[in-house]
Amino acid sequence: MKLKLFTLAAILGLASTKSYAQYITTTQFQNPQSVSNDVLIAGYAAWAGPYLIWNADTDKVEAIGGIAPGNNHGGVATFTPDGKYISGTSQTSTDPTVGEMSRYNTITKKWETLGFNYNTGESNSDFSSGYFISGDGNTVVGLSYLKSTNPEGTIVKRPTAYAWNSSKGGVNLEPFNPSAKQGRANAVSNDGSVIIGWSDMRGPWKAHYWKRNPDGTYQKGQYILVDPKGSSTNEFNQLGEARAISGNGKWIGGKSDAAFENAWLWSEETGVIDLGKIAKPEENNVQSWVTSINYDATIVLGYTISKQWADSAPVYTPWIWTKETGIQDFNNYVTNTLKFDMKGDKIYVPTQLSENEKYIIGWGVDATNIKMFRIQLPAKLATDEVKNHVEITLFPNPVSNELNIDSKDNIKEVTVFNLTGQQLFSKKGNSKTSKIDVSNLKSGIYIVEVKTDKTSKTYKVIKK
Repeated sequence: MKLKLFTLAAILGLASTKSYAQYITTTQFQNPQSVSNDVLIAGYAAWAGPYLIWNADTDKVEAIGGIAPGNNHGGVATFTPDGKYISGTSQTSTDPTVGEMSRYNTITKKWETLGFNYNTGESNSDFSSGYFISGDGNTVVGLSYLKSTNPEGTIVKRPTAYAWNSSKGGVNLEPFNPSAKQGRANAVSNDGSVIIGWSDMRGPWKAHYWKRNPDGTYQKGQYILVDPKGSSTNEFNQLGEARAISGNGKWIGGKSDAAFENAWLWSEETGVIDLGKIAKPEENNVQSWVTSINYDATIVLGYTISKQWADSAPVYTPWIWTKETGIQDFNNYVTNTLKFDMKGDKIYVPTQLSENEKYIIGWGVDATNIKMFRIQLPAKLATDEVKNHVEITLFPNPVSNELNIDSKDNIKEVTVFNLTGQQLFSKKGNSKTSKIDVSNLKSGIYIVEVKTDKTSKTYKVIKK
């Protein structure tokens, strides 16, 4: 695992004179959407204007055309990790005011339109929109429209999750609920095998995922549930909109809503993981989003918007979550842990962590301007050696009900002690993961001993 790359002890070994170069900002445009492994940042400045690419090292901006979101258009400029392709929306062949899901080739400097379900006949809008591209560049996901009839007999367009891949072409993604009124695909795994997004049951946007079949088609979508044993059709057992996916397709993260009050992380093995609360206790109307997940879900980025009263100005709180430390304010993390000089800026939203985990981009403000930023994380610092020291990970911590344990080696036994050394219970096993039910423990601090086939270590765990 790579969490130790971010530890204070390792970072202090770097020359402090590099701090200014590791936090770079620009006001040339304010909507960064993705970053490649070679630190090119894609985004836009004006609604429905062209997409832009910023090179933070040279501070040059390149306009690449297309139709950025806004004014009835949608889409997200998402880089493939190698920087070759960008997803998005560009002009359809029949009407330059109409957008169509597209893929931009940074080598040929050309947009390729990728199709749609239904020609709505409308100008100044989209037939389809591209929101994300797989790491291999072969799958683009987003939305298109289906033709339907409302109760009055009028033909209307219905937004639906849509995908394109290089072998099958355009594919409509079937929702779990056949009566769903709308949906969208927000992201896709590196190999295109798992797509995530949202579909509704009775209105609210609920987390959805689609798995690819061996023949390249996709299975019917599934809701992501708070309680996997509960009802699939109960909106209060369905997690809110899925917003991000790990490159391996194993981990999905999403937005808080009435069914689950905090941002969340989920996998089929662990179920839902509560990422915790970052807003101040006195603030109400709190919503929290996940924006990016690294490959093994040891690092999650996101932000929270809260208000003290319904008509109060929104308060943005960016955050970073790790398995080791839980959730913490991202501004504090940058200044106190990374020791970077932010020159008085305040970050509002961290948009994405690059696939190689070297860069974080997003946007924030200074005294007068909205600006976007690029953070260059410390060099790996012989990370293979550092990584080998992180053999066992326990999460979440603090924990409410179920403690998850991951290990690079097979876990033979887990034992829980109180602070006086009294053994409370133990669990034997022979796999690299273990789940410990701590729901019956009283709130407090406990010692957890994990024995693998190669080592034995103890950890302090806080029970909420």
